[in-house]
Amino acid sequence: MRWIGLGTTEKKNWIIFYSCGNKEHKLGTGFVIHKKVKHLIMDFQPKSPSMCWLRIRGTFFSYSIINAHAPMEDKSDTE
Repeated sequence: MRWIGLGTTEKKNWIIFYSCGNKEHKLGTGFVIHKKVKHLIMDFQPKSPSMCWLRIRGTFFSYSIINAHAPMEDKSDTE
C-alpha cells in the first residue's frame, strides 16, 4: 500500500485498512478485508508508515494480526 495518510476506505465488497506516509508514496502497510466479516473487526491501529495491526474477534479468542514492512537486502541498514 503506497497511499498517502492512514485510515479506512470502503469499496464495493472490500474494506481497506491502511497506514502510509503523509508526504511520499513510500513504505506503507495495510489489510484488505471482505465486508462479510466487517462485524468481526474489533480495532485497527496504524503505528507507523511501516507497521499496523488489526484485532479480529474469533469464536473462543480474539486475534491480533500484525503487518510490518521490512526493507529488502538492497537497502542500507539504516533504512
